Amino acid sequence: MTISSNSALVMHNRFKNMTRRLRFSPRRRQYCVLTSAAILLLVVVGVVGYLLTGMHYCFDVLVEWKVSKICNQYYTNEVTGYMCPELCAGDTISEFHCPPASHAAAHPFNAHRFLARKAQQFVVVKHAVPDASYEKLSWIDSHRQEEHYPTEQEYGGIVRRYIELRYGVQLPFDKLAGLLALKNKNNRILFHASMRNSWNLIQNNEYLLSRLYEEKEIFPQVLGTCGELFLTELLETVEFVDEGRYHFTNHIDLSKWRYHLKVAVLVLDYLDEMGQNRFQMCSVVLGGFGISDSRMKYHDLRYISTEAAIDRRLSDGRTCAVDADCSYYDCRSRCNATSHQCTAGLLNNNLQIVCEKIFRGTAEEPGILVTEKSSPRLLRILDRCARPASRSDVDAARPWGPSKTLKKQLYNELTSIYEQLASSLYS
Repeated sequence: MTISSNSALVMHNRFKNMTRRLRFSPRRRQYCVLTSAAILLLVVVGVVGYLLTGMHYCFDVLVEWKVSKICNQYYTNEVTGYMCPELCAGDTISEFHCPPASHAAAHPFNAHRFLARKAQQFVVVKHAVPDASYEKLSWIDSHRQEEHYPTEQEYGGIVRRYIELRYGVQLPFDKLAGLLALKNKNNRILFHASMRNSWNLIQNNEYLLSRLYEEKEIFPQVLGTCGELFLTELLETVEFVDEGRYHFTNHIDLSKWRYHLKVAVLVLDYLDEMGQNRFQMCSVVLGGFGISDSRMKYHDLRYISTEAAIDRRLSDGRTCAVDADCSYYDCRSRCNATSHQCTAGLLNNNLQIVCEKIFRGTAEEPGILVTEKSSPRLLRILDRCARPASRSDVDAARPWGPSKTLKKQLYNELTSIYEQLASSLYS
């Protein structure tokens, strides 16, 4: 018998003894059972918690993995983007992590949104993950089994028609050229990757709105892209140290009350800009508002679209039993009592949603303008704003929304209170 066969026999016997001990040792068997049970319990708790409460979880290690995956695709020429060299170098853009727990509690959860450090400031990284509604750009030649892409000119026409159908907006050609910004036109593989990445980003509502209206400065600014990832500025979130807010009987000092008033006025100014550009917000939370260069913006654009698009969505003729069946989050409509179909379109407006959810709130969670220092006149205006009823209070175009006249009354009341507080502080 050779030396090599002896060593092989020794290794075989060792492995055999090890497996025998693992198999028959009661302690090891108990350890394996307990470990498996613990893992199974964690999985069950996570699934049940998600189903019952809608809670989601974010882990830093998954964020790092997501970035690493995109960078690996960049190194193999599967994705392109102006931000890829910085993103994948690891020094300019780093410290990828989930939003802090305080942010997660105040913001609507977005599984594809996380934070990173770029130079000396934090930025938001968003992942434009294709979903079931995404349309593919390429097609397969069934005869030759080859993948085909449109030409650059054809692609421009596809994007222009897509935006017109989705938002009802006619995009000028100079704006279209800036939006596409395709790279590597002399390299077929990289050019198709650039076109594919561009198309995936354009089908993402957050990316597209930020790019289309970047000169308006009403949405977070896009700083760059890499594949399906895009970076935006991180807004200075509008936060209240007293997250539980104030009930009528709770004390609030004047400086905090002035801050509440200031935020409310900035929000009303923002709604003016949204109205001028005919945008509708369908999911509004206080933590969604943020400030950039003294301008109010809203960071989560997943539930924002043009009024025409929301009208079309709500009046699509689907079957309904109650009015809530025809709503889209905070955007409300009516169920036709005769046909039992959704045909009415949008009936409330941005101001009604903000008054109800942010300014007035509920008895359990009062809004930012409901405190022991709120005047009876202000409270009456807030009630009328959240539930407009009289002809003068109702918007002509949106019968469940407050009118411009009522909005002006609210604005004047807030600025008047703010100025009175300012004069009393400095008198």
